[in-house]
Amino acid sequence: MGEVWLAELEGAGVFRRRVVLKMLAPERRGDPRIAAMLADEARVVGALHHPGIVAALDYLESEEHGPVFVLEFVDGISLRTALRLSRRQHVALPESLAAHIGAQVAHALHAAHTAIGRDGQPLHVVHRDVAPDNILLSRSGAVYLGDFGVARAAGNLEEEKRGEGPRGKPGYTAPEQARGGRKIGPAADIFSLGRVIASAADVGCGPELRAVIERATADDPRDRFATASELASALLRACPPPSDPDRALSEWLHQHCAEALPGRQGERRSPVARSEPPPAGRPTPGNSRRLVPEKPLFASVPPPKRRLLKISAVAAAILFLVLPLSLMLAAPRRTRELLHSAIARSPAAGHGDLRVTSSPVEAEVYVDGSLRGVTPLIVELPAGTHAVRVGALRLGRWRAVDVAVKAGVEYRLDVNLSE
Repeated sequence: MGEVWLAELEGAGVFRRRVVLKMLAPERRGDPRIAAMLADEARVVGALHHPGIVAALDYLESEEHGPVFVLEFVDGISLRTALRLSRRQHVALPESLAAHIGAQVAHALHAAHTAIGRDGQPLHVVHRDVAPDNILLSRSGAVYLGDFGVARAAGNLEEEKRGEGPRGKPGYTAPEQARGGRKIGPAADIFSLGRVIASAADVGCGPELRAVIERATADDPRDRFATASELASALLRACPPPSDPDRALSEWLHQHCAEALPGRQGERRSPVARSEPPPAGRPTPGNSRRLVPEKPLFASVPPPKRRLLKISAVAAAILFLVLPLSLMLAAPRRTRELLHSAIARSPAAGHGDLRVTSSPVEAEVYVDGSLRGVTPLIVELPAGTHAVRVGALRLGRWRAVDVAVKAGVEYRLDVNLSE
């Protein structure tokens, strides 16, 4: 429906500030309904004042470009991009950071849900599109909630028509919202945020955080948290954040998502090959306090000779092979049974990848009862058999299958939901 541009606001003297321009696509500029949606978004966001909400700076109307919404620029990436890049490296977002991000978004949602207009009356804002795409993480570790384009608020021109699907992204919309219900409230946003936290946290997250997620994503809105602020408090109690969460999140982003955090325009960087160590004396990504000393530590100690290393390696290999055998011969029957059992279970310690695709795309993927995201999706799983369920609420179709994942092997699952 629209276009988003990065622009530079020029003021008097040397004042410059990067901003974002949100405007209608050229083929939509004559559509009064779409123009009214952008005007409603500008009015709603302009009334919200919270550090965790992308700020509205201005709203313009021109004959050439139509309505133009000017927004704060967040120098960073979306949560969706961060999760995609980290999972490509088989790295999970730490549980404490997932809870921290969820708590920050919950605070922003509470500010929106309780906002009042210029007339002093409640705005009754419901975001309706809380998803990883609309949660922005700055390079300094700040968390923002953006894109109120489909938000519902008092005074908005209701844009939904019969036959149109529900607003929001599949996999994150609340059941009452997915059914196309018109009477949805803040509980729908709480559900969506619970789904976001579930997709961001490691599948092996602790029972305290899992309990918070399960309550936030309860089918009945009355069983969820009463407010987004209550959800934020529960997240911080279940999983306390680091002492400096902004710095911890910033270091994690620079360590695992550096390729999506380009330098500022005009900044030239000398590429460093992956096989080369970082320049001495400079901080390494993700750990700004770690410095490489100019001189090697313990330089006076001569390195071991290659022949000695080979002899040590051969001795260790012989010991590794002989010791279990001697234990099996000398140990009683019970000990041998335990040793055999441990050896039999050892291959399951590895992990494999499960690649799930579907037609149509953006179907929900559940693995062993937990939502892992929407298709197309790659999930790292422990070796063994897992129950996989793929489907879409909007289609009312689901497919269930048991998948045997092997260590170091990618299992591909393609599901056709169109039939």
